[in-house]
Amino acid sequence: MRFIILSSLLALASAFTLDAPTNPIAGEVTEIHWSFTATDPAEFDLFLMNSTEAFGLIAVLGTVLATDMGEIHTLLPATIPAGNDYQLRAVDHTNVDRVYAFSPVFTITAAV
Repeated sequence: MRFIILSSLLALASAFTLDAPTNPIAGEVTEIHWSFTATDPAEFDLFLMNSTEAFGLIAVLGTVLATDMGEIHTLLPATIPAGNDYQLRAVDHTNVDRVYAFSPVFTITAAV
């Protein structure tokens, strides 16, 4: 019971949120935006995940990103298959099991 309460309080303390990219296409540059507060971690890693798989890492999109940047422009690998099960995950760059935020699930269109 105490663990559940503590976990809930920690989640409330962080306001880090990831937005889903708009119309991402494999093999092209896409913009990824996030919002944060002063109490959020200063740095994080950004993963592209398959949201339907427990260990669905598709690509590492950024490492040790400065939270206060608020956005990055990154090249999505051209080998990513088209699909609607993708999600971004912001994690602690020293412990990838510590997840700061998930984006909403989104679609990636195949490379042209």
